[in-house]
Amino acid sequence: MTVKSFTLAGGGKGAAVGTGGTGAGTGAAEADTGAAGAGAAGAGFGAGGGLAHAAQASRLKAASFDTGRTANTTCYAPRVSRRSRHLAQLLAVLFVALGLPAHAAGPVLHTYFEPDPSEDLALNATTSDGKLPAALETPSGVARAPDPLRAPRNNEPTYGGKSTPGSVDATYRIDRNTSRPDLVSYDDPFIPAVTPFKRLFAYDVVEESLELGVADKGISKLLIGGSVRSGDDQFYADMNVDLVADTPVRIPTVGPGTRVLSAHTLPETPFQLQRDGAENWFIRASENKRVRLVLQLAIPREIFGSPFAPDATFVSLARFVPRMPQSIRAAGERVLEKMGVSRAITPAAAVAALVAHFRSFAPSDDRPISSGAALYEELALSKKGVCRHRAYAFIITAQALGLPTRMVRNEAHAWVEVFDARIWHRIDLGGAAERLDTERDPGQPMHAPPTDPFNWPAGSESARDLVERTMSPTGGNRPSGDRPGGDAGVSADGGVTLSPAPSAGPGTMGDAGTSSFDERPASKVEVRLGNGSVKRGEPLAVNGRIESSGDGCKGVRVDFALRHESGKLIPIQSLSAGDDGKYQGAIVVPPHLEVGEYELVVSTPGDARCGAGKGE
Repeated sequence: MTVKSFTLAGGGKGAAVGTGGTGAGTGAAEADTGAAGAGAAGAGFGAGGGLAHAAQASRLKAASFDTGRTANTTCYAPRVSRRSRHLAQLLAVLFVALGLPAHAAGPVLHTYFEPDPSEDLALNATTSDGKLPAALETPSGVARAPDPLRAPRNNEPTYGGKSTPGSVDATYRIDRNTSRPDLVSYDDPFIPAVTPFKRLFAYDVVEESLELGVADKGISKLLIGGSVRSGDDQFYADMNVDLVADTPVRIPTVGPGTRVLSAHTLPETPFQLQRDGAENWFIRASENKRVRLVLQLAIPREIFGSPFAPDATFVSLARFVPRMPQSIRAAGERVLEKMGVSRAITPAAAVAALVAHFRSFAPSDDRPISSGAALYEELALSKKGVCRHRAYAFIITAQALGLPTRMVRNEAHAWVEVFDARIWHRIDLGGAAERLDTERDPGQPMHAPPTDPFNWPAGSESARDLVERTMSPTGGNRPSGDRPGGDAGVSADGGVTLSPAPSAGPGTMGDAGTSSFDERPASKVEVRLGNGSVKRGEPLAVNGRIESSGDGCKGVRVDFALRHESGKLIPIQSLSAGDDGKYQGAIVVPPHLEVGEYELVVSTPGDARCGAGKGE
């Protein structure tokens, strides 16, 4: 086991944002969010003569004054212009100032009304800035708009940063660790929540090296605007993003074919949304800044679950399939022959056959021993592995057959998308972790996709099963704010400091899982970090070598984890060593991780020849 030190930055601290006049408003009511003073709802004079504006959109609470009787009034704002709202507020203030005597004991505040999204829908209400509908009616339930004025916070998951079209996470290499993880971290910035299908990385081409990448790396502008269409699902997106000057940085979306109806940032910053050929999304701005990005999105609902076009032909699909190296195509054709699938059947029938095959995979602690194209064939035919192995083997097999296919993943799950010349179909192949370490607002709906058009083999589990386990009372969901270690170890600049830890000596049950009866020669774990600091949710380049008795340990698994000062070990991910024992890749620090004191722990369980990793 090797413990390495680096600094995990939490980012700068966000400041609260409000609107309205200076001073305490003598006639201002409190906003629905509970904020008072500047930015409160209603209208009134501030002590310094300013005018307080509405801070919660769908509902404006009018202040009441005690003139012998009290009246509590609730007013709604159905899509009126900002100029009209300001004029109405000014008239209300003048009426109060000139026509009503002040009570000796001061104003009587309004009665608080619980937000009612159904009323917001009925009145076509907007948020206070007029940029979003106050609520969305979706097949999953009524979704409430995120607070439009809240500034980005330092302790929240953050996207962007070092994840760009050319960063190390823009390509993907499969590993040999086919065992099922017990717990994985996940962040969902969408309302309704699409857990665990946040679309963060998409790959549509297989390279000669067996790595997955993007065929068309060209970046194009995403249009903002338009309206909801018949058959659409709607979502809000609410996420923190670290902008990098003049650089596209990666952000997630809900699925292929998503349209942006509205977009804004806090603080306001000129930006452009962009995409590549595999529909990976990016945001580009001219300055380095942390912002809160709020979007309204629409996407055809059938993408989440609908039958593959029965009239699609392999001839019509051929132009959408990227060129595949001949050696890899030959490996794919060998797998197809053993599966009994060919172009003699329709693409729709072929997709159904492939889905049934790859959904029947099972996790296995008996790791593959092959490499290169042989590793792909072993995975595909032995049917062992978790979600990423299934999706990786599926894309090679499907493209070898002539089906346009993508592999899509995030920090917790992987799946595929298949194109029928009209739409991309999101297809879950199962193989998710046992539990998710995630948070969600119980007052917001979970996305309910259409009925899955493909069957699940007996004994298989879908990602929906993972969600149900996680959200159950005994699952992996934590109360908001209940992070590992709380706020312990927070530094003044919001960073997280990592330092070396005592190593587990040989013959102990350390992180590598060694036992006192292990007769294999212990492995030596070497690790080098590409950078001395990293932010949450960003990739950290790592490389090194695993050796035992001076020789490299071929194909062994290399595990990475963070240990909190409380002693809790947080698994991150695993890489696989090459034939010479060397490994290289990127690990992603969980985006929800609280700032504090951590240690990076690198270990290996070894293999038949090499023992478990030994602390240095």
